Amino acid sequence: MILMARPLSEAKRDAILAAAGALVAAQGVGASTAQIARAAKVAEGTVFTYFETKDALLNALFVRLEMRLAAAIGDDFPADADAHDQLQHVWNALVAWGAAHPVDRMALRQLKVSERISAPTRAHCEGLFGGMLQSLETNLARHIDADRLPFYLGRVLVSLLETTLEAMAAQPDQRQALQQAAFDLFWKGIQR
Repeated sequence: MILMARPLSEAKRDAILAAAGALVAAQGVGASTAQIARAAKVAEGTVFTYFETKDALLNALFVRLEMRLAAAIGDDFPADADAHDQLQHVWNALVAWGAAHPVDRMALRQLKVSERISAPTRAHCEGLFGGMLQSLETNLARHIDADRLPFYLGRVLVSLLETTLEAMAAQPDQRQALQQAAFDLFWKGIQR
């Protein structure tokens, strides 16, 4: 008699990743696999059937969220546009994605600063934004000192995004005005 392994269920894998995302957003990467399993409505051992270790789960979640974000930004990215229009597109996409997916955004924030995300995973995810990011950075180099570009895009823009999303949540009737005012502030701030 030959025993065959049961095929893995994509629905269970998705449930585990969704539960991990919600718990990482709320508690950080310290959320236990037992909590994740309970939230996903699977046995704790099932988590390890799909992800060898907790770090493997967190890395898979990071990739999933980065893929979703890259898809949101990449839709209709104006590769031939100038820096202002490219940055406006990226900003609008970040705001729209962040507002529509607050749990994913919070989980991604936690994962970006976690030492549990491996260098190869980070490199893979940077590649998801490759052409867009390269085009934007090339165009922005005319406006920002190249040495400061990672700081402005990786820190200032992200901080401004979080502040803008909080303001928009508090004043939903001012969403468009706040979104544009924040972009204008950033754009004026990076001019040489």
